[in-house]
Amino acid sequence: MVQPTDGPQLGDTTSETPLDEPLTDFLDAKAKTLGESEDGTTQRSGNYVQALERVVPDWIEWMNGQGVTTVEAVDSRHLARYAGHLARRVNARRASNDTDGITAATAWNYYSLVSAYLRYCQQWEYIPENPADTDRAKDEMPDRPATDSSKQQFWSTQQRETIVSYVDERAYAAIDADPQSREALTAARDRALVYVIGFSGVRGAEVLASSRDDRRTGITWGDIDTDQEVLTVLGKSQQIEKAPLTDRPVSALNRWQTLLDPPTDAWPVFPSFHLASLRDAARSQLQERDADPETIDTVTSLGTADLVDAFRERDLTPPALTTEGGRYTLKKHSQAAAVDCSDDSKAYLTLHGARRGVGEAYYDAAGFSDAQRVLRHEDPSTTSKMYAHKEAGELSDVGSDIFSADE
Repeated sequence: MVQPTDGPQLGDTTSETPLDEPLTDFLDAKAKTLGESEDGTTQRSGNYVQALERVVPDWIEWMNGQGVTTVEAVDSRHLARYAGHLARRVNARRASNDTDGITAATAWNYYSLVSAYLRYCQQWEYIPENPADTDRAKDEMPDRPATDSSKQQFWSTQQRETIVSYVDERAYAAIDADPQSREALTAARDRALVYVIGFSGVRGAEVLASSRDDRRTGITWGDIDTDQEVLTVLGKSQQIEKAPLTDRPVSALNRWQTLLDPPTDAWPVFPSFHLASLRDAARSQLQERDADPETIDTVTSLGTADLVDAFRERDLTPPALTTEGGRYTLKKHSQAAAVDCSDDSKAYLTLHGARRGVGEAYYDAAGFSDAQRVLRHEDPSTTSKMYAHKEAGELSDVGSDIFSADE
């Protein structure tokens, strides 16, 4: 744990600690990495800390509006009122047919983020206990939404093969028409992405760039070993991990690599072909090399395919496709392929649905242990929760056999 650098130290608090005084140290402690922007402000990476940066200051402002301005003054009654405030926002959403307010899941997420801040304050002895962790406060929260693993999306074999067939045909047609065109580049990249996501079990954020985490810049060609059929990724644990690629994506990746012709292994496997992003990346890298303005203008005026050529020729590195771009790509192609998602919570295939589907395939064919290994869950209970619907069905079958024997 990062010890606060300013203000009261452990065991040395005052009775008038401003409610936001421990916030900076708390956020720094929760960040995956810390950096500094050009204007000197702290930049923290990680989705969790960025959620904290949004929610906790809003809660502090709300508390100030209630007349509570110090850490020591916060008690379970105030948290009960905050919980009631969240519950009213949930009711507003229900009453307005999902146009206002928040969902119950969001309310509990907000509450847990505030509770994490107060737990930190408790650990550093600003307060004797966490007032959010009391029945008085939690009783005012809306009912916690039940999590039913059977309602989550799992790519079925039929769904997987439907979208694979579609991206195959799309890529073949585009490459036959003009292998150097933007359409061919995009189609071949998307085909490789669908294969990797659909058969490896990796998380989208492990192979694509994340705008919220500067450590996640997308996998490069140096991270892929098609001979051993292994991917090297930055796992959810923030450690470098090996993920099984399997043989199905190898052909799509090899064809894509031949078409893209990356000059170095540092190129992203899934580059963005968003023209504005390519131009921004080219301009930034050329400026770093002190290229003359005329050269920069010439390069950044090119269209997508020619600009990709310029990246190769000038030893530039294109930006990677982001997770947002990956979600859009899957949504677009699953709808164009008419993938049947009628039984899913989403009307299109999702990145995480692919991961769950891979785990389910391993679960069915090889059992729980291999499913846990391919998904790289540190805690077996995570895998168990994900496939609880299958375990329940299996137990039902066992029970049926047991009790039928009594007849």
